[in-house]
Amino acid sequence: MRSLVWFRNDLRVSDNTAMHNAFDHAGASCVALHVICPGDYVRHDTAPYRVEFILRTLAVLSADLKKLNIPLLIRVAPTHRDVPQIVAQVVREVKADRVLANREYEVNESRRDEAVSAVLVRQGTKFTTFTDTVAICPTELRTGAGGPYTVFTPFKRAWIKRFDERGGAPVLPAPRRQADTGISGDKVPDRVEGFSSAVAADLWPAGEHAAMARLRTFSDRSLRSYKARRDFPSADGTSAISPYLACGAVSSRTCLALAMEANAGRLDDKGPGGEGAATWVSEIIWREFYKSIVHHFPRVCMGRAFKPETDAIRWEDNPAHLQAWKDGRTGVPIVDAAMRQLSATGWMHNRARMIVAMFLSKDLFLNWRHGEKHFMLNLIDGDLASNNGGWQWSASTGTDAAPYFRIFNPISQSRNFDPDGAYIRRWVPELSGIEGAAIHAPHDEDDGLPPIARMKLDYPRPIVDRAKVRDRVMAAFQGLKPRA
Repeated sequence: MRSLVWFRNDLRVSDNTAMHNAFDHAGASCVALHVICPGDYVRHDTAPYRVEFILRTLAVLSADLKKLNIPLLIRVAPTHRDVPQIVAQVVREVKADRVLANREYEVNESRRDEAVSAVLVRQGTKFTTFTDTVAICPTELRTGAGGPYTVFTPFKRAWIKRFDERGGAPVLPAPRRQADTGISGDKVPDRVEGFSSAVAADLWPAGEHAAMARLRTFSDRSLRSYKARRDFPSADGTSAISPYLACGAVSSRTCLALAMEANAGRLDDKGPGGEGAATWVSEIIWREFYKSIVHHFPRVCMGRAFKPETDAIRWEDNPAHLQAWKDGRTGVPIVDAAMRQLSATGWMHNRARMIVAMFLSKDLFLNWRHGEKHFMLNLIDGDLASNNGGWQWSASTGTDAAPYFRIFNPISQSRNFDPDGAYIRRWVPELSGIEGAAIHAPHDEDDGLPPIARMKLDYPRPIVDRAKVRDRVMAAFQGLKPRA
């Protein structure tokens, strides 16, 4: 029996469910396929830097597969509509009996797989998908009423209960070297036309081995202190594993396994990893929660709010404010630092993501969809479920969202999480000479900057009057009637 393993956002050899199942029969052989779809990159607002990262990850995957005598075939589908026929053609070329892939939960990907399945069935080929992107499939978790969870805390309780019932989520071994198939793999292209980024490649080494090295370093050095340090953007307190999770260079099961290994086999804060380990595990479960949301509520994949009534909100239309936010020229240092970090590195610290998202959707009262799109167009770890979930949380339109009357004060956030201004000074160099508390609000006369120094600042004044922010938000949200 010959299997065609279709790689998507699961670009690794180890702990890959589809790959593992390709060798479930004696004498079975395997050929691998990846379909590059520039049309889908455009359709999904995929960041050029993320495309480059995927290509570099594919190159590592190809080399790893070659050591196992598994050829990786690369095909290009201009749009998603071309994918079914391309997969079917490769099946015929390599004389595969079946196609194996790991399940994706977004609506476009689900529809694509349905179309692929229909084409393959017509030519007598079996198409099987597996739970792999998440440790626990969204369909396994139901409320007492039989519906999907829409609030994180009960979802987390149910997730942990199911995890324990199953004896955890074992990490699958990499397959053994197979006999030569006689099929040559394809060279992974260096670039995709139209997707070129100025962000340096060496900021994010690609592939499964780089992912595991980063994960082990985090587990060994920073896991215990994660809760205490994760909210400070100038500190190296997070795992920064999200780009690797987004393209599947590492699995959530492997992340959980390393966390439990460092925590005496526990998911909670009772092990040696303490609150740090438990908090990081919770972040992995948040990721699974958002995957569950896009699966059960596909409207969030199509630009709709999770809370349908909030689609009626009339957001401000101010292109100048939107551009200032994108450029990091809002006059609010912590916001500008975060937006410039995104432009320069293709990544942004998670606390900073919440600050800039709340600032766009509440302070500027601009449509959260603008921010969601800008993030996807620039983030190396752009993932529809997590990105949408985060933006809708900040805008108070989503599941488990911040109450609409909860509005971050960016200056307070800056003082609390960048107290010495190190993050601001790194990314907003025109403020690097300011000492003390004035770094957080240099145009605020109460923050201690001498008037002459303030006059000489080459830095914009705040583009929004914070005194008016709350009234505008309250007026827009009050009176909305919940609807299904």
